[in-house]
Amino acid sequence: MEEHSSIFISLAFDFGTTYSGYAFSFKSSPTDVNVNCNWYAGSGKLVSQKTSTSLLLDPDGKVHSFGFEAEDKYANLAEEGIHHAWRLFRRFKMFLYNDPGLASTSTVDDTEGRSYFAILLFTMAIRFLHQHALQLLNQRNIVVKETDIRYVITVPAIWGVPAKQFMRVAATDAGIDGERLKIALEPETASIWCERQGQRFTGNKFMLVDLGGGTADISVHEKRPDGRLRNIHAPSGGPWGGTCVDENYIKFLSEVFGKEALQDLKKTDMCDYLELMRDFEMKKRAFDFQSGHWIIFRIPVSLWNRAENQLGQTIDNRLRSLTYGSNVTATSGAKLKVHQSVVKAWLDEPVSKLLVHLEKILKEKHIEDIQHLVLVGGFGECRYVQQRIQSELKGMQLIVPEDAGLVVLKGAVVFGHSPEIIASRVMAFTYGVRRYQRFNPAKHRDEMKVFKQGEWLVPNCFKVFVRANEEIAIDDSVSYNCTPTGKVSRIVIYMTREREPKYTTDAGCKRVASLKLLNSEDIPYTEQKCVVSFLFADTELIVKAQNRVTGNVTILPLDLLDKRNSSDISVDGLSDTLEPDIVESTKL
Repeated sequence: MEEHSSIFISLAFDFGTTYSGYAFSFKSSPTDVNVNCNWYAGSGKLVSQKTSTSLLLDPDGKVHSFGFEAEDKYANLAEEGIHHAWRLFRRFKMFLYNDPGLASTSTVDDTEGRSYFAILLFTMAIRFLHQHALQLLNQRNIVVKETDIRYVITVPAIWGVPAKQFMRVAATDAGIDGERLKIALEPETASIWCERQGQRFTGNKFMLVDLGGGTADISVHEKRPDGRLRNIHAPSGGPWGGTCVDENYIKFLSEVFGKEALQDLKKTDMCDYLELMRDFEMKKRAFDFQSGHWIIFRIPVSLWNRAENQLGQTIDNRLRSLTYGSNVTATSGAKLKVHQSVVKAWLDEPVSKLLVHLEKILKEKHIEDIQHLVLVGGFGECRYVQQRIQSELKGMQLIVPEDAGLVVLKGAVVFGHSPEIIASRVMAFTYGVRRYQRFNPAKHRDEMKVFKQGEWLVPNCFKVFVRANEEIAIDDSVSYNCTPTGKVSRIVIYMTREREPKYTTDAGCKRVASLKLLNSEDIPYTEQKCVVSFLFADTELIVKAQNRVTGNVTILPLDLLDKRNSSDISVDGLSDTLEPDIVESTKL
């Protein structure tokens, strides 16, 4: 039976590191995707069908604008010197990838280095896109009840469980009904779009590389006879997106013009800074093996003059003192003439790391027969990236879909109509729970045991539910029965890349979240049975615990506030469970 049979529209948000956007389609024609095209930059030119991931707060802390409009408004305020009470946040999505201690108190810095609670920032950004999308539907005279919309938010497949849950919390706080919200994995939605567009692959297998602003997100798929897609390799990737190239360009500018001059440009001439970076974005995507020996970069006169005043020398003399030699020269009209070898070096760092990673995957035994690589994402549109892949991955046919930067978004819309199109996923991590195990001198060291409930037990044992690189069908669940040892069972969820972890205190084990299950004090704990289940019906981790005697049930919430040390055995009277080594696998 189909979930939410009244769903009429699938509305997806692609919340990217550099650019964001949304699109929708009707249930009657799911692949006829409508993308909002009304995003304009300050120059008045249509830059893309997405807008920049930038949020502007006014002096009262309220959202003024999002995207190009936010950047341009802040730039105008800075020109007049009245921007200091305003706060501009740019490219803040990578915070979720970079922060290993993600919590509700985690913060993101604005362009002037002032911190702000990340959860509030993401909530406001999603609320803006949500309201903007509903207004667009209304403007197009599309009559639909809000309850007839299924929402989809895309996230990188390589994100951890806390980051994915963080996005769900932000979306629900933004007013989106969690029951009608799907968190979709970006390389999966891109694969769905390519498959639905009739793309054919030898052996029905292909690799999908989503190369966006922040990350490279890689998955490997096989199309089943029933048309559904199965993952045949755990998602992988790294921080090798287009912003790495931007950072190299900024380092170059800082070296030539000085860090102080560049910082002053951002503070007082933000319009010039934005145009500088937008111009570079176009040159970055167009750069290729056939690019001329020289690339001309227009530099804001304000930066050029400020740098010469601060450095006490002309830019021409400054360049002579650096190590670029004749590869970088100053020309008339505040321009830099840069040899292609210098630009190539800016791109080579992330692209080379990506290629090393791809070559490693393609050497794996069950991946060897793959002949097609589909490249999507904004940075995937860069000609140089495409040429490097074609040149270095011999025998691999490269496919770059039309509008590669929109493929993830369009596929997310289709996914919203048919989430069951993904048949299985390969786990990137081993997941399990912390529990007690009865002391066994043949397995455990004597100093590990503790006396509890009248017997010798070993705490912090890692009970595996699912192992890294294990393929799990979407409709599967894995459960185990356990015996409580106290009034409240604290079921602590852990993850690791190791396939055979022994203890939750082992190196590499990371605490993900915890559940608290209330047990009966009127019935001996040894007579109560609890069942803990890992459910794989969605892209997010769902863990359910139930006391079969009391009927009490709890389902995993995001444990953002609870960051206790992973070595804690019990806190405030909470206790782990004693597990009798009974494991069940069932269909949902």
